Amino acid sequence: MLSSNNNNNNNNTITARTSTNIEKKRQEGEEETMNLIRTTDTTTTTTTTNNVFDRELVSNTFCMTRKSLLILVLGTMIGYFIVPNLLVEKELGFNNLMSTGTTTNNNRLSGAKYTRTSTNNKNKKKRRILVTGGAGFVGSHLVDKLMSEGHDVIALDNFYTGSENNIAHWLSHPNFRLIVHDVTEPIQLEVDEIYHLACPASPPHYQYNPIKTIKTSTMGTMNMLGLAKRVGARILFSSTSEIYGDPLIHPQPESYWGNVNPIGPRACYDEGKRVAETMMYAYAQKENVDVRVARIFNTFGPRMHPNDGRVVSNFIIQALQNKNITIYGDGTQSRSFQYVSDLINGLTMLMDQTTYTQPVNLGNPDEYTIQNFAQYIQRLVPKSKSDIVYYPKSQDDPSQRQPDITTAFTQLGWKPIVEVEQGLKETIAYFRNVLNTQGEIIPTGPGASKPHQA
Repeated sequence: MLSSNNNNNNNNTITARTSTNIEKKRQEGEEETMNLIRTTDTTTTTTTTNNVFDRELVSNTFCMTRKSLLILVLGTMIGYFIVPNLLVEKELGFNNLMSTGTTTNNNRLSGAKYTRTSTNNKNKKKRRILVTGGAGFVGSHLVDKLMSEGHDVIALDNFYTGSENNIAHWLSHPNFRLIVHDVTEPIQLEVDEIYHLACPASPPHYQYNPIKTIKTSTMGTMNMLGLAKRVGARILFSSTSEIYGDPLIHPQPESYWGNVNPIGPRACYDEGKRVAETMMYAYAQKENVDVRVARIFNTFGPRMHPNDGRVVSNFIIQALQNKNITIYGDGTQSRSFQYVSDLINGLTMLMDQTTYTQPVNLGNPDEYTIQNFAQYIQRLVPKSKSDIVYYPKSQDDPSQRQPDITTAFTQLGWKPIVEVEQGLKETIAYFRNVLNTQGEIIPTGPGASKPHQA
């Protein structure tokens, strides 16, 4: 009995202890749960507070960003678009020379003038346009006109005869891009139109490296045609009156096949351009590339290379420096001279032509003998003490050169507007400024000569 009672007492004691432990564990569990709830509430509160703070910070930052972005956009529009265009319009004098033949003297960068034909420009779709040789004499003036019309323009140049100074006023513009590249190497771009102007054009420069000249006309043209084919771009090739050689027909129509010495000193340029024309029409016929060909006659104006050895630049530089004006030959050979803005208008009109795709002469039919032209320069630089001197005629120098521009007039409605005298006054003013800036310039003779950086 005692043993039984003892067992019962022990069991009761164990049961009591177990109940106590269970109750204690229950209380501890409830306390842990409450602590967890408190911790969760605290974390939630903190997180909520932080989220509210973050949202306010983001909201404030976004407001500041929107204000900053608005200021940035307005600043960009004013600094990169409005101001440069106002400056260029002032310097190019868009409203004068092409419509009236008069001009202003605000031509520090250019000297060439173009008319904004508002009706046509409003209807023109903005295009992405590549200009090879875009830093050269003609190319830079073409860039000016295309930029003034609101297009996106890429100027591609290796600076063999071109100069960054010619397009410096566009370098910060958002619609303009300069690529230093040689057209004899392929390039991948996305463009709507290609003006292929790249090639040295003065006899001393293209004769200095005749192989390079041939490669520029052939490989360079093939690369540009390949690009035009890939992206579906229209391509205009700047050919030359030199494809007519020493002509036996006068004036020269586009139907004339020419009289060219294929192995003479000028052949690298003459024959290179002839082959390039052949390539243009081969791609048109076999690959459906949309092509245009401009045969450009003697062109002059501001930004001509001072050492290119051509008639206009040489005569003006010699007259301004009181050096003898040099004529190679007896002076009876003839040339026709067009001002650069007339050429630029002709090029853009040809590019925009949708139906006519055959070659087109672009030049001024006004013809001068070289002797008369030298005397003309003397009169326009009245204080010059230069005399006219004669040297032996250069090999294969054409005896006469005058464009028949019937096709340009009937198909494009184009003809030169700027009088030669007015254009020469602009060009004389330009070269006078160059001499004041650079000092003495040694005129280039008729032989091969490496281009000096303009």
